Amino acid sequence: MSRLHICNTFFEKELETSSTKPLAEWMRSHPIVMQLQFLPLLYAGPNDHILVSDLPDNPDPRLCLIDNPPKKIPIEHWGPSRAIAAWAQKHRIPYSMPDWEWVRTINSKVFSFTESPKLPWAKLLNTQEEVREWIEKTPDPKVLKTPFGTAGRGHDHHPNVKRLYKTPIIGEPWVQRVQDFSTQWRDGKLIGVTVFENEPNGTYKGTYAGEVEKWALQEHLSVAKPLIEKLQYSGNIGIDAFIYLWEGKKRVHPVVEINARKTMSWVALQMPEKRLYYTRSLQGLLPDHLGKIAFSRNITCT
Repeated sequence: MSRLHICNTFFEKELETSSTKPLAEWMRSHPIVMQLQFLPLLYAGPNDHILVSDLPDNPDPRLCLIDNPPKKIPIEHWGPSRAIAAWAQKHRIPYSMPDWEWVRTINSKVFSFTESPKLPWAKLLNTQEEVREWIEKTPDPKVLKTPFGTAGRGHDHHPNVKRLYKTPIIGEPWVQRVQDFSTQWRDGKLIGVTVFENEPNGTYKGTYAGEVEKWALQEHLSVAKPLIEKLQYSGNIGIDAFIYLWEGKKRVHPVVEINARKTMSWVALQMPEKRLYYTRSLQGLLPDHLGKIAFSRNITCT
């Protein structure tokens, strides 16, 4: 059966706001979002359709504009979206999604933090006084995470004690990572394991289907499986983890965050023979510009 892919990588931004925007406005909200709406080109079937805000030069025949969608085709989203729901209703296209508040709860880093083992010195900070005290008492380097911040874009390193932070916020030590990995789940079932690479500041670099040290994967799964069972979530979930050094020994942080959506790791599992990178490249697998907007990064593979 044909599907209509909508790659709403503005997902986290929609989660953290109480206001609503039309789908077209969200899809044009940032150059990265505009480029990544074309991600389904890497995994959509030959008879599928891909909804986009604007067409590139020499468009793939599967692309269709947001104002002229095909009718009566099931929607395959990147993640649940109120904007997609409103758009689908307007165009009389069936679309179902989980309860929005439950989606927000699952994706909040506060939820994954409270429901899983923590790094040494890590703490949930609920007031400005707690933030100041934690910053003053915790050795550098350290990091602060907001509930819906995107880890792939880096973190607030060496926080300034004089700055006001929106709470709640999570304080963690910046540890020496040995290997970052994730497990990908669909409708409660494990579908694969991936390894990914980050820049020194935590910015996402690339992903591939790879091997994880057995003891670390087992420790991760011992925490992740009960979480998945507890969530009873229908759809895609990615759970990130990493191996790190602490006091000269390898340890595993079994749950860094929970993403109740598709992820680049999920995309990598659709291309198991490839290593995917999101790098500063003028050429790659996605359009490098839309009209006068040029994109500074692209998806490449090796």
